[in-house]
Amino acid sequence: MKKIASFLAMTLICVSGLFAQNATITATLDSQQILIGDQVNLDLSATLNDGVTVAWPVFKDTITGQLEIIQSSIPDTVKKETGETVIHQRLVLTTFDTGFVIVPPIHFVFNQDSTQMLSTEAQMLFVSDIPVEMEADIKDIKERLDVPYNWKKLLTWAAIILAVLALIIGGILYWMKHRKKEEVPVARPKPKRPAHEIALEKLEALRQKKLWQSDQTKEYYIELSDIIREYAEFRFGVIALEMTTEETVAALRLRGVSEQHVGSLKQMLQMADLAKFAKYKPVSNENEQCFDIAVQFVNNTLVMPLDEPKEEEKEQ
Repeated sequence: MKKIASFLAMTLICVSGLFAQNATITATLDSQQILIGDQVNLDLSATLNDGVTVAWPVFKDTITGQLEIIQSSIPDTVKKETGETVIHQRLVLTTFDTGFVIVPPIHFVFNQDSTQMLSTEAQMLFVSDIPVEMEADIKDIKERLDVPYNWKKLLTWAAIILAVLALIIGGILYWMKHRKKEEVPVARPKPKRPAHEIALEKLEALRQKKLWQSDQTKEYYIELSDIIREYAEFRFGVIALEMTTEETVAALRLRGVSEQHVGSLKQMLQMADLAKFAKYKPVSNENEQCFDIAVQFVNNTLVMPLDEPKEEEKEQ
């Protein structure tokens, strides 16, 4: 058995020796002596011939129980012009033990073959304690050191803060003064003639134009919608020409127009929106039905001059 073990050991040494011609590794400490708790760099390097791969050792928080890893760099790979590949990694180590601390050999396995393994040499690191003068006199704790005020620095910072505040306040005042105020639409003065007379006349004029019959459907609905929206403004005080269909319908409801009239008017205005903005082209029956709805809305909501409340009654 001893002969067989000796033969295998010699074989492994021979293989490693042969493989060492294709790769070299080093582990170098940048100092051989440090104070307790101080830091030391351990540089690992491997130089590989072309075609050789290495399983780089993975480190956690320690190398041994005495050596802690504070920081480890990512292995950096450089390809030389000669075809060799150089890999380098730096470990920052520290220890809190004194005396000689051993940096153990670090093993590298090549080509995913455990028989092709190289190890770095073990190294000695001497860690010394902080020298203490045992025979020196015990000294009192030093009193608190007062730091004098730097008035120049304080005034500079105060001036900067005041300047920033002044800029912010000035910006706010400038924005408040020059901001674009939202224009609130104002209703036009009511015409002297009753609103329904004007609306019915315009509707009749629209009918005479025969716009949708001459393939001017969009123009027909633009004019039809404007007539009704203008009537809503003069009759109910709803600035419908500046409102959407939904806003117009909601405003008419608030002014007491019955749901029966508002519902049919909403259908007509929605049809007009489709024709104006969605390139929808209603058929003949829809055009006539929308016209009738407009006329009926005016006739059903008109107020004769005698029915209108006088200014004195409004004030009461």
